[in-house]
Amino acid sequence: MQSFLKKKTQSYLARYPRVFFCHIPKCAGVSLSNAIYASLYPKVFKASRFASHIDLFSSRVSAELLDIDMMLARENELIFQLSDKYQLFTTGHCKARPNVVDRFKDNWSFVTILREPDKRFVSEYVYNKFKSSSWVKNSDEISAYLESEKALLSSTTYARFFSHFSNPTDILNNEQEAIESAISNLKNFAVSGSLENLDSWQSSFNTKFNTKISIENKNSSPNKSATQDIYEDKGVMQSIQHLNRIDQAIYQSVVKA
Repeated sequence: MQSFLKKKTQSYLARYPRVFFCHIPKCAGVSLSNAIYASLYPKVFKASRFASHIDLFSSRVSAELLDIDMMLARENELIFQLSDKYQLFTTGHCKARPNVVDRFKDNWSFVTILREPDKRFVSEYVYNKFKSSSWVKNSDEISAYLESEKALLSSTTYARFFSHFSNPTDILNNEQEAIESAISNLKNFAVSGSLENLDSWQSSFNTKFNTKISIENKNSSPNKSATQDIYEDKGVMQSIQHLNRIDQAIYQSVVKA
């Protein structure tokens, strides 16, 4: 009886695609994650083992107890979920390194969206400076922030999420290799695109999954005037553009694809 039920369950689940949405910070990921789920799966799956996410709390505990980088803890959780034959959907702030995508791409559809790097960088800075939560909150003014390790991490977000490099220093020392590695990896994604051309991304998603996705806006900037002040400072923007040069190259390849 147990074997029969397992086969029936697997046959039922085979009706649905298996999707990992790689949620890049400050790229409308909350809205897209909700929209992707609603367009592909029944609501009841959210209360089951069939749909999940890369859990922030558990990855923080793992990082603390095992003395490892928290992103590595998240990657471990992702691989565990991708290996689960009953899992259909997962998402989270977790990199999708090339060897992981290559290993699971035949059974899973990898989906993501990128935002113009300068806009994403400014949005992340403002959000973390003015948000009410204390998690990764930043108190530096923009001039000091641009010289910080946090700015270096932010400006290499796409390279860290998609190339075979994880460390910003390694990325800067191997700029072209990091760019080429990320671009090659993104070509294995079922759906990718840019937030600036969301209509095209939606069209690609709908064609791939034979659905009609509906996207709402969430997580808007907590301080729009601070964002505008940064955009109007030419010196600050030049520094941001220089920091973002690697991610900009990756982004442009996706836009032109």
